[in-house]
Amino acid sequence: MKNAIEEEKVVMTAEEAAFIDRFVAQHCRPHAVVMAERLRRFVVERQMALFAADDAPAFALAAGPAAKAPEAVKAPDEPVTFVFASEGEEDAPGAWRAELSVPPGATADTSLTLKVRGSDVAGVFKLSGVALPLTDGVAEIPFGVFLAGIKDTDVSLKRPGGDQVKGRLLFF
Repeated sequence: MKNAIEEEKVVMTAEEAAFIDRFVAQHCRPHAVVMAERLRRFVVERQMALFAADDAPAFALAAGPAAKAPEAVKAPDEPVTFVFASEGEEDAPGAWRAELSVPPGATADTSLTLKVRGSDVAGVFKLSGVALPLTDGVAEIPFGVFLAGIKDTDVSLKRPGGDQVKGRLLFF
């Protein structure tokens, strides 16, 4: 005995297919865009949870000491730029200079862009207790994560060859 559904074939008309295509184009976003947004939101949430946790789990110990994130983050009404530079002479091998700007009205979720200049700016930049991988000399860090680790004074750039060059805050 055959099922009634198996016997009847449903065929979609060209008009129905056109309506579905039109609806999807108007109301749906591409899967890659949605997944990229979800991944970015997840990463920011995990970073904030790591620094805001009172009792950091054991796996977080590798990231350094956890600091409690401020409850209400309020940025100043004007832009603030933090400038970091490698220790030693400006023309020394491996010298670098980095700038991190906080826009007016930034919140804990605001993504700050770190720009590093110098010879061979590939590698990992350590700031606020967080290791930031550089892509073409640029990295991003959420404002809340930056504030949570602001007391960590270890600033450095580690290049792929293994050379780590320490630095310090120059101006803010």
